[in-house]
Amino acid sequence: MVITHSDDDQDRANGAVGMAVSLLSDGADLALFFIFEGAKMARKGVAETIAGENMTPVRELFPMILEENLPMYVCGACVKKYNIPEDEIVTGIKIATLPTVTVKMLDRETIMF
Repeated sequence: MVITHSDDDQDRANGAVGMAVSLLSDGADLALFFIFEGAKMARKGVAETIAGENMTPVRELFPMILEENLPMYVCGACVKKYNIPEDEIVTGIKIATLPTVTVKMLDRETIMF
């Protein structure tokens, strides 16, 4: 799943995380890639600030994702663009280049959110 929003569009970000939790509960083999504004969600403390309207807030859902220890990546160029220090990236999320992520996508269906 490619997550492209965070605090810029809280409904879309919250919907993406909610969908990820739902897919995981159904046994999906899921990997997450945070890109564009979504990269900000890879920064410690940001997920706790996101709450979509009429949805379970990300601060309650994100820990469920982290517990699964699934592959999670954040765009390296976006980390630079949004000035996210490496020591502020959520534990378990790896900085990756697009070629690294596209190799992971070849064997999976891709959901862009």
